[in-house]
Amino acid sequence: MKLFYQYIISILFLFIYSSPSMSIELFNTTLLSHMTFDQAYSDITGFAQDGREFAVLGLQGNDLAVFVDITNPINPFEVGRIIGPPNLWRDLKYWNRHVYIGSEADLGIRVISVDDPDNPVVVNTINDVSNSHNIHVDKEGYLYIVGASTHDLWIYSLANPASPSLVGTWDTEYLHDIEVYNNKLYGAGIYTGTFYIIDVSDKSNPVTLKSYNTGGGYISTHDTAVTFDEHYLITADENTGGHIKIWDISNYNNINMVSEYMTHPDHSIHNVYVRPGTNLAIMSYYVDGTRILDI
Repeated sequence: MKLFYQYIISILFLFIYSSPSMSIELFNTTLLSHMTFDQAYSDITGFAQDGREFAVLGLQGNDLAVFVDITNPINPFEVGRIIGPPNLWRDLKYWNRHVYIGSEADLGIRVISVDDPDNPVVVNTINDVSNSHNIHVDKEGYLYIVGASTHDLWIYSLANPASPSLVGTWDTEYLHDIEVYNNKLYGAGIYTGTFYIIDVSDKSNPVTLKSYNTGGGYISTHDTAVTFDEHYLITADENTGGHIKIWDISNYNNINMVSEYMTHPDHSIHNVYVRPGTNLAIMSYYVDGTRILDI
């Protein structure tokens, strides 16, 4: 499951380019503060360490990422940046005093030590992949890379967080976004409208448990999120009219769509998350903002 503080950070920085006088208060969601940066950004993660909390944003210009102290969410402040080649796409994750940054630029996976969070520093680069679209770190300390060349999935052990070691790969289809929960990887095949459920309990030998086509190649299945009981999988389709669909996956041999949620027939959803231990789906849209859905 993706960590809850990432949801709070996403809400906190949702209106990062808003007017200082802007006031947002909807459904128990309140804008506490905002910051502006000198370049656009993509993706966000966060971490708590040594009694402090931090947001890390991927930047699209000549800086790879910016680190922001949000311990006091009313008064966030920048603590450091990592330089990197310009690119529209970044993806960032945290594990054990390190932040991992992937990009569709040819930069590999940068390994950033935040042992001193006020002075983030590059300590290594995974060069097995040149570029990537999405990375994920599970609760056991394994890094998953998708959207890269050579293999559709790369798996690294973070037993030594500064020096990740390759332990396994998987090759069937390009995966755009993934989530790993209970040693199962839920992956979105964006180009075919297919979602995958992959057993990754043996990291050296991932095994596909199920692939399911959600309705044809015209459906751009961009992202997936699984409920805490793993009875339901939510897919987010990134295309005109793209929206979320909720699938009953309790029986892999009898998967059925049980509901849909759409904001507008011409709009598209981007990502969806399930808040751990709840029935709340947190969704981001290109033009409809962030929405929280009771599922």
